Formats: sequence, structure tokens, C-alpha cells
Amino acid sequence: MKKTTILIVEDHPLVRRGIRGLLQVQPDFKVVGEAANGLEALHLVDQLHPDVIITDIVMPVVGGLELMRELVTQTPRPVFIVLSLFDEPRYVQEATDCGAAAYVLKQSAPTYLITAIRDALAGRFFCTPAVSGPALAEIQQRFRKQPWNRQELLTDDEKLVVNLLGTGCPPEEISRRIAHQPLPFPLVCQSIVFKLGLPDQAELRRYAEQLTAKQN
Repeated sequence: MKKTTILIVEDHPLVRRGIRGLLQVQPDFKVVGEAANGLEALHLVDQLHPDVIITDIVMPVVGGLELMRELVTQTPRPVFIVLSLFDEPRYVQEATDCGAAAYVLKQSAPTYLITAIRDALAGRFFCTPAVSGPALAEIQQRFRKQPWNRQELLTDDEKLVVNLLGTGCPPEEISRRIAHQPLPFPLVCQSIVFKLGLPDQAELRRYAEQLTAKQN
């Protein structure tokens, strides 16, 4: 089995250790290196050619945004996962402008990091559902301008949730049907709301019901 190679770029050793611990238990992930800043990362990228780069934004010498700008035109291009303390709109927007495929708040990394990596590798953008309203609104506005079908951003489990909501399935039954994946039902719904550009979970249920009615 070919493993996804990952480079961790973070200036705090304890945080790097925690990220490595989360990744090491995944049988298809392999951490190939660590860097304390973007400059170190640039040297390692030339040697290791990682599939995924997990990077903080604010670091000494060279930060995460500068790192992504340097590597965004590289072929093959690594998948960038931003892991940050900041949920301010400017950080989230700048990260996506620089090519980030996922934005995960550090405090929620144990819950979301693995899902973010897998979504990003599958070509789907991921953002921590807890990102503040203004930041979320800016990213949603960006996504509304994209030419793709927003339903294609959903994972298979998220599509299943939409289908089940559309048929009136109760939350308890939906939770049971998706119990194999790491996120609880309410957070899965938050992720779907974000990806579809909907205002809230009540609108998600209406959207699901209308979609089901069109299919029948």
C-alpha cells in the first residue's frame, strides 16, 4: 500500500509531536519530516517531495503563507493543510488565496485533522466548522464564485446524511448509519452546511427535502 507522505511545519516542538502522534496511527499516512519554519520546510521539500504539507501560519523566519506562495506552482504540487490558532477572516482568506486545501483550528485538530487531510486529498475543501461567522462567510462567498457543482465537495457520508435528511430519517438513525466515521452527526451537518453554502442547519433540512422531491 502506497502511503501518503506528510511534512509537518510548526515552530512549537510539542505541537509537532502531537500532530505526529495523530498521524502515526493512520496506516496509510507516513510523516517524512518536520520543520520549525517555512525556510527549513523549503529545504526539506526539495529532498522529500511530500504529498501533504501541514503548516502553521505564523512562524519565525518564513511563515506558512510565504511557504505556500513559494510552492504553489511546484509540480507535483503538495496539498496544503493550514493548522492555525486564528479564525479571523484575513487569515482564512489569505490561506485559501495561497492555495490551502484545508483550514483547521489547532484546538480542534484531534477531531478534524485526519478528516481534513482525507478530504483535501480527495479534492474537497475542508474548514473547521467552528471557524467564526465572518471568516466562514468570506470563504463561502469565495466558493459561490467557483464553477463546480458544490455537491461534489461532499464526502460519501455527507451525501448519505443529505439523502437521509431528505427522507425524514430521525437524527438517532442517521447517527447510527454514520457511526463508523469520527465526527458526530451535528458536526457532519455543520460541515455540509459550509460546503453547500447554506445559512444554517434548518436550511440544510429544507434543501435535503427539496432535493429528494426532485429525485422522486
